[in-house]
Order: sequence, then C-alpha cells, then structure tokens
Amino acid sequence: MESILESIFEARADELAILNEKDKSFMKQDKSDRSKNENYLNKELQKIPYNLNCLKESITKIIDDYVDAIDFEAGYFYKKYYLAGLKDGMKLNKELR
Repeated sequence: MESILESIFEARADELAILNEKDKSFMKQDKSDRSKNENYLNKELQKIPYNLNCLKESITKIIDDYVDAIDFEAGYFYKKYYLAGLKDGMKLNKELR
C-alpha cells in the first residue's frame, strides 16, 4: 500500500508543480516575492568592498545552502502531510462504506 501511495504522491506532486494564475498571484505578494528579496540581497552584497570578495562569496554560499535546507525540509513535510492525508482519506472511505 505504501508504494501505491508513493506513486500517487509523485504523480500529484508533478501535477502541482505547474504554476497556475492563482499561484503566480500569490508569488507576487511582498512576503513571497523571491526575486524582489534576491535583488535586495544582491544590492546589499554589492556594498561589500571589492577586497572582501571572498566574504561576499562565502555569505552568498551560506545563504544558498540555508535556502536549500529550508526547501528540503519543506519538501519532506509536504510529502509527510500529503501521505498522511491520503491515508486518512482511505480510512474515512472505509468507515463510510
């Protein structure tokens, strides 16, 4: 049963990866506008003097790694909750029969 749920999750995740108009609208909000925040970060990093380029590159790498860790964690919990929801739905379906 677990492999069936995994297959359903994978298919659904691929389907949900396509952004629709509602998703695009959400992403334009200030709190989720990554490009706006990235531009702000890059402007701040450009203020670091040229002779400290190693520091700038180190900060950029650390931030990228941090974001990757957050994305990885979010993916794990998304999958966990999605699969739990599927299992709950299957149990409810059995109870309703």
